[in-house]
Amino acid sequence: MPLVKRTIEPRHLCHTVLPRAIKNELECVTNVSLANVIRQLSSLSKYAEDLFGELFNEAHSFSFRVNSLQERVDRLSISVTQLDPKEEEREYHTPCFTYLNLKRSSSLL
Repeated sequence: MPLVKRTIEPRHLCHTVLPRAIKNELECVTNVSLANVIRQLSSLSKYAEDLFGELFNEAHSFSFRVNSLQERVDRLSISVTQLDPKEEEREYHTPCFTYLNLKRSSSLL
């Protein structure tokens, strides 16, 4: 079941109790209905503004993350171009693995 985040008010446009002194009921119902339509449009406008604000914040956050990733890619591409392809391959180990290898080689001596 979806959670309702926004509700547009008033929900019922024409539900109203007319006073007995009203001579022209149609005109009264029409005026009340039009006033409620204007209230609904106002509510819809408010929610549209909130929605576009949220979209703007999400787009700004996304843009910040993309720029950060682009900077990282640029730094990596510079590092890769500075590597010497003729240099022999080196083995890269974790510090723990390197420590164990040093300990093992010293114990063999």
